Amino acid sequence: MVITKERWISIFQNISKLMIENKDILSTIDATFGDGDHGITIERIGMVLKNKSEEWKGNNKSLKSFFQDIGNTITNINGGSAGPLYGTYFSGLGEELDESIIEVDGKELKKILNSGLTELQYLTTAKVGDKTMMDTLIPATEAALKASDDIIDIVTKAKDGALKGAEKSKEFISKFGRAKSYKEQTIGTPDAGATSCTYIFLGLYEGGVFNENEKIY
Repeated sequence: MVITKERWISIFQNISKLMIENKDILSTIDATFGDGDHGITIERIGMVLKNKSEEWKGNNKSLKSFFQDIGNTITNINGGSAGPLYGTYFSGLGEELDESIIEVDGKELKKILNSGLTELQYLTTAKVGDKTMMDTLIPATEAALKASDDIIDIVTKAKDGALKGAEKSKEFISKFGRAKSYKEQTIGTPDAGATSCTYIFLGLYEGGVFNENEKIY
């Protein structure tokens, strides 16, 4: 069982759809203690994912090049730290891949997810409990790495880990960005970045799993 180029395109189109559809929710969350523009930035990121996945249909780029193209474009998006953070993550997904690879099995998928997190950790010192996107990204990745090498098991556990992480971000005090000045007042509100990060793993799940009888091919 592998994830093909066609299925990767489906995955990224699903992530894009979720990001664009939920832009207002993200901006509402962000407006509580921030600038209120996170949804706008995530919508722009979603459009990059949509456009780049459409472009990939018509060329023979490797999966590594696909990830790097997405990451480099997102890094240059205006909108605070989200562009560089998400850009680094998406570029990082392909860091350990060989240029010839397009289709991946479960072991390669784990390597991809771990690589994205590793590259992002070179950019930010944020960890679980700091009320950032890492509250979602770290538990989702750890859950994926602990799963079996079955792709459906990996994407299911990653999705569950992401949702739990984002929900738990409500309990934390903001330690980064404008929101950190509000200290304990931020308890009870989810982090906008942690919320937007769930769309990566929901899109990975929804783009790769349709029903229990369908194979990822």
